Amino acid sequence: MCEHELIGDYYRGCQHFHGRYYSGERVDCMSPKCKTSTAHIHNPNLGCRCATIVTNRNKVQSVIHAKHPDCSE
Repeated sequence: MCEHELIGDYYRGCQHFHGRYYSGERVDCMSPKCKTSTAHIHNPNLGCRCATIVTNRNKVQSVIHAKHPDCSE
């Protein structure tokens, strides 16, 4: 499965990572059955039924020692 780099903040108070934006960096899985891979064997525009298998690779930009506002309620 291909990995896309997600930049965000890690909140130590609630121990959650909150992503802010994708950097555009990705790691290709080189699987012929992954739609986002460069090794994909089908043309994805021609009704290809291959799965889009993407995971996030979290990259911490800032560590915040409080809880995220969504978690402090």
